[in-house]
Amino acid sequence: MTESKRKVIRESETFWQLDGESMLNAVVIPDPPKPNTPATIRLTHSNVYGPFDDADFFVRVGDPANPTAQGDLNSKRDWIKAALVEELVVVDDEEMLRSEANEPFEDETPWDGTYEAQLSFPAGRRSIEIKIVSRQPELLRSLVLSGWDFSVG
Repeated sequence: MTESKRKVIRESETFWQLDGESMLNAVVIPDPPKPNTPATIRLTHSNVYGPFDDADFFVRVGDPANPTAQGDLNSKRDWIKAALVEELVVVDDEEMLRSEANEPFEDETPWDGTYEAQLSFPAGRRSIEIKIVSRQPELLRSLVLSGWDFSVG
């Protein structure tokens, strides 16, 4: 698979530094989204130490005037789970799909997991909120990320 065909996002205007040496980069395609038309939300969770399989990512259309609190994982019911669409690892200085690598990894193995979900946005000022649900809270805490605001149509 060539670099141009990869879905990984390594640099974006929208990003967060997370616990455990993780980074989350995010884009919406198209940018800006068109009103009432499905748009792809693409998230890349990167970790310098290795694959992190114990987190799920969810997205929803938020209200910039009333963002979901960082610790509020349960009050909203319209979260859409993002599906894992690509995993890349770096082994012996070579980037490859995780499915093509020999596991278990012996050393630190930089990893990028890319996730996607579809959302439709009404016209006006909107935001995308991201919920991270971690099954390893000592490495990555569960939380809601907000503040990804933009105008639609």
